[in-house]
Amino acid sequence: MTYHQYAPPSVLKPYVRYFWSYDSHQSEEKHLQIKSFADRYPRFIFQDLEHFVPIHKQDGEKMPACYISGIYTKDSVSIIGGTFSHFGISFHPHALHVFFGVEAHELVNTVPEIQLFCRSDIQSKLALAKSHHERVIISSKYLADKISTFNRIDPLVTQIIHSQAIDESANVWGVAHNLKISERSLERKFKIAIGVTPKKLQRIARFEKALQLLTQTRYSQLTELAHHLNYSDQSHFINDFRQFSGITPYEFVKNKRLGSDSSSFICPT
Repeated sequence: MTYHQYAPPSVLKPYVRYFWSYDSHQSEEKHLQIKSFADRYPRFIFQDLEHFVPIHKQDGEKMPACYISGIYTKDSVSIIGGTFSHFGISFHPHALHVFFGVEAHELVNTVPEIQLFCRSDIQSKLALAKSHHERVIISSKYLADKISTFNRIDPLVTQIIHSQAIDESANVWGVAHNLKISERSLERKFKIAIGVTPKKLQRIARFEKALQLLTQTRYSQLTELAHHLNYSDQSHFINDFRQFSGITPYEFVKNKRLGSDSSSFICPT
């Protein structure tokens, strides 16, 4: 398997974290699972279906060739063959509203095809591209053109996202007070621009930090990790982790992972 990340042009950096590509040329008979957990970073995904088979949902439904994945607040599982070629865009949490105009809460836990949101020929252009580097150029122009055409940017939400004012330990309503905005107004802005409340985004951010620490660090006890993440006790940490991933921290550590992007992991079946 080959995974690469590509930096966005400066005009897109407030909204795009990175472009990425993932290719595998294992046996077509081999099947893998894509285990996706709660994730505050929306995605744009293109599958090369001319030469490879598509991702399937767990119920057997085929995923579109080109689709958006909104913020996820729960776990999901998809199935993919051992040979595939994917190109994607990892967005900052507030980007989908900026680029596609839809209120972001409508996209939470959904994976709609791109053609529902724009009449652009972006899908066919990506299919005709000769390399992932060419896809970066094509999709960068596609997104940059959208920024110049529409004005859906909420400066306050953008400031909060890039200042990391709402991290895993912040007082969410203290942030609203400091910005001289009511709690209800802040929630409304977040639902439109991001899709979830500030508190839910904070919980997902803390969960993602737990994933990172469990992957990179050995903790002698979960109590130590729970304390590091500002949970009141170990049981609250385990319950939160299970809600966002469908498994316990112990099960996550034991699971074999072949690759990952954000809070999605490719695992053997």
